Amino acid sequence: MTDKAKDNLVDWTVDYLKNKDLYLKRIEVIEKNKKGYDIYVKFKDREQFFVVQPVIDDINGVFSKFDSEQYFGLVVLNTKDNLNNLINNWEGFVKFKHLCVYFVNPSSKLDKKWIIYPHTHNNICEKDALEKGLNSMFEMVEELNEGAIKDTFI
Repeated sequence: MTDKAKDNLVDWTVDYLKNKDLYLKRIEVIEKNKKGYDIYVKFKDREQFFVVQPVIDDINGVFSKFDSEQYFGLVVLNTKDNLNNLINNWEGFVKFKHLCVYFVNPSSKLDKKWIIYPHTHNNICEKDALEKGLNSMFEMVEELNEGAIKDTFI
């Protein structure tokens, strides 16, 4: 994955966060590349750090960036590989109480993103239904394959 793809996804995420906050106006500061994270957001009541990883290729490297008490967002592309990484490493994801994972396809004709809070989802979802439920959410946004990623981001 190129740096340009990551930069484009960072820009998309910043725009999304700003638009989401238009009504409530809870964001005080939003900055790229601050405090060692791709995006830093200071809300009126908390701080949140975002890691933008278009493709999850090193799950332990991603986990090492999180703290179990802080608020984090992980932004990834809506690919089958990223979904499989979430499913296969579910127990690692659920350890982070305030982690939100955004699966994104900015060029989707359906929804542009789907969001999951693994810790919360794990507490309310039956384990037997996890994979089926995640696949259902995944299908709400068009899947990105390698060709689509190149067309969208490069």
